[in-house]
Amino acid sequence: MKIDAVVVLYRPSEENLRNIADYAPTVRTLYVMDNSDTPDEIPLRRLTALENVVLVPMGGNRGIAAALREGLTRAVADGADYCLTMDQDSVFPIGEWDAVKSYLSRPDADDYGVIALNINGDGSRKGLIDVRTWITSGNFINVGNYRRIDGFREELFIDSVDFDLDHQFYRIGKKIAYIGEISLRHKIGQPVQRKFLGIRTVTVTNHSPLRCYYRYRNNYLLYHEDKAFYRAIYRADKKQLVKILLFEADKREKLKMIRLGIRHAKQKKLGRLTPKETP
Repeated sequence: MKIDAVVVLYRPSEENLRNIADYAPTVRTLYVMDNSDTPDEIPLRRLTALENVVLVPMGGNRGIAAALREGLTRAVADGADYCLTMDQDSVFPIGEWDAVKSYLSRPDADDYGVIALNINGDGSRKGLIDVRTWITSGNFINVGNYRRIDGFREELFIDSVDFDLDHQFYRIGKKIAYIGEISLRHKIGQPVQRKFLGIRTVTVTNHSPLRCYYRYRNNYLLYHEDKAFYRAIYRADKKQLVKILLFEADKREKLKMIRLGIRHAKQKKLGRLTPKETP
């Protein structure tokens, strides 16, 4: 089984690079897509010293969708069976590698577009658990099935590119699932815990205003492309908006960027937000 991997970098820390170097030898080829505005070759030597690492400078921040698309294009061209997609700050469970491969070798593996790792799970759930959507990091994409869809949509730039990919697999009748007992360590946003009415603890993602822009822009667009498929995500955005209003800092700036994102979605104005477009 030929398994490649793609990881997207943007100003990676030393810890990020160490984590990536740890799992790099487990795959056939690791495509390191550097999206940094000003790449620094010195810290990247930790990765480029590994014989199976291919560093691909993206020429600036072209967005996670473009970087993933380019990485998958290379894996497809090189005849990979699966391609693992990773965020730079995720920690792969290297000790579970053989168990992961046993899932990828299942007789029904071709029924899936993505077989993913659990995210920060406690091991209580077992086996393959079917879901509608899953996040990018820790995804083993079935390359044969990927060749049948359009692939990552560059115009989304960042946020919900994974949900869109899952939707594309859904449209060709392929399932999405995660492995319940094998987890990736991954942090979403800058999570902060707050007390609600002094009783209930609430976790908020605390994304930046810019990330709020992309999240609400892309999710609004996707929801109006297929309301039935994206209904749960659309509802989650409404709940997240309440959390922003009640618990998060920079409320005014975040709400301003959310409104801008929704306006751009209605106008089909996608891609990277430029400084001149920012209110």
